[in-house]
Amino acid sequence: MENYAYFTAASGRISLDVRILHLGTDVQCLLCGGDAHIGAVALAWMEAGVPQSHLLCLPEHREGEIALRMARTLAQALHCAVCISAGIHFDDIAREEIAAVENLANELTGQCLDFFGQIRRFHGKQRKIFPMPAV
Repeated sequence: MENYAYFTAASGRISLDVRILHLGTDVQCLLCGGDAHIGAVALAWMEAGVPQSHLLCLPEHREGEIALRMARTLAQALHCAVCISAGIHFDDIAREEIAAVENLANELTGQCLDFFGQIRRFHGKQRKIFPMPAV
């Protein structure tokens, strides 16, 4: 299987995409929409069965909560470190479109979980998500 995946979700003019790269047993995702950039970075992991996380946001950027929710959800489900770099910007975004961004991000999180579930089934491993690359 490839070491990356790409998913898109859209509603009207709002479209988000996520690029996934697996690094050993960890996950790096790039979540973008509209004018892509990096506005927030969320890192989540499990420590002694308890989710831990950190969030970095550029001033006046609002994608941090979306990135953090996605990172925490994936880290808890996959039992690995997950880093989400997010940049979402739509000019003159309406309140309903902000709700669409949140819903689409949740939809993409679900698609990521489905993707990782397929990899787990393919490799027959419960905790180790990805095969280690040959050295």
